Amino acid sequence: MYRDSDTYDEIKKVIIQIYLDYDIREFPIDEEVVCKKLGVSLVPYSEYDRDTRVLLRKRSKCGFFVKGTKGRTPTIYYNDRYESEGARRLTIFHEVKHYVYNEDTDDDEFDDLADFFGRYFMCPIPYLLIKGIEMEEEIVSACHVSMEAAGNAASNIRNRKRKHGNRIFDYEIPLLEHLDKDAYEIFIRDQGNEI
Repeated sequence: MYRDSDTYDEIKKVIIQIYLDYDIREFPIDEEVVCKKLGVSLVPYSEYDRDTRVLLRKRSKCGFFVKGTKGRTPTIYYNDRYESEGARRLTIFHEVKHYVYNEDTDDDEFDDLADFFGRYFMCPIPYLLIKGIEMEEEIVSACHVSMEAAGNAASNIRNRKRKHGNRIFDYEIPLLEHLDKDAYEIFIRDQGNEI
């Protein structure tokens, strides 16, 4: 589905605000810590008996989000035996987007944006730029993502550099100063700019 660049920029800004508001600094991003800070329960399918796991996999082979109610906190259920660690992590961050935006997870309309949200949350492109992490293997290692997600991030980096060079956008600066101010300052100096 085609989305204009403003849609993606707004998602990036929301993610950056989450990093700042919840003081998220560690890399690779820990999905359990993020969910705890956001007040979302994280429940692996393996916590249930075999029959219940079959029902959960019928609902979704990888995971799903259930909105909170007065008696229950918002919860992400995920298949902890699904594919790779990176795929499981993407599932969780995909579902975090549904929580943050208060979306109905049964509506496929938002799934492409939830995938983008999950990938960007785990692999914020400006951070990878200032750290010099651009190759797929480096991204897998630094961000603990799947090769597919790393390929997507590497492609985004190449496209961004082709279009904007090493430019850092104003809305990205607070994230970079928050995650690694020293690396950001070195990056800016190396580009011949002042901070």
